[in-house]
Amino acid sequence: MPGQGQEQGKEKGKEEGALSRPIQSYVEELALCVEANGTKGPALLWPEEPTTLPALVKLPRPDPPEPVDAAAPVPGGPDTEPLAAELGRRLRRRVHPFYRFLSADSPATKGEPSGSGSTVTVLEGACRCDLTRAGEDPAPGPSHPLGMRLRSGGTLFVPPDHTYLLSEIHAPTTLLELHLEEAD
Repeated sequence: MPGQGQEQGKEKGKEEGALSRPIQSYVEELALCVEANGTKGPALLWPEEPTTLPALVKLPRPDPPEPVDAAAPVPGGPDTEPLAAELGRRLRRRVHPFYRFLSADSPATKGEPSGSGSTVTVLEGACRCDLTRAGEDPAPGPSHPLGMRLRSGGTLFVPPDHTYLLSEIHAPTTLLELHLEEAD
């Protein structure tokens, strides 16, 4: 039937160019979080859509780096570009996606300030995250009000004037980091 082939083509085109509903929901929630918090301070976000985390986990990822650079962020690649482009369109900013692969018992890893902030989503595993304003001494022990444990599914918005320290990694942990930058 001629109509059937055209319908299948439309569905295929939709899959290639558009975000799935769970990823679209994630982008909408991130945009609201960033717009609401901007330079006010950090924010923690959990997705409302129950299928968001499984959809993010299913995105194809680049290979983890060699052990020498194990904690270094790895560019997200073509499978994260539609997500980054849509978030960038909503925020009127450039968005650079990265993955960070942390092995069990990884040493503490520092995230530097990003132009307009960044988001850190835990896809698998968990880690401690201590936030400090750029230029200040690192956060003290676990009782610091800006220290928390990030678990699978949680997203942390990090304002542009903050750094973060990831530590206490007891199981392999994969993060999706979205670095925001003002558009020209």
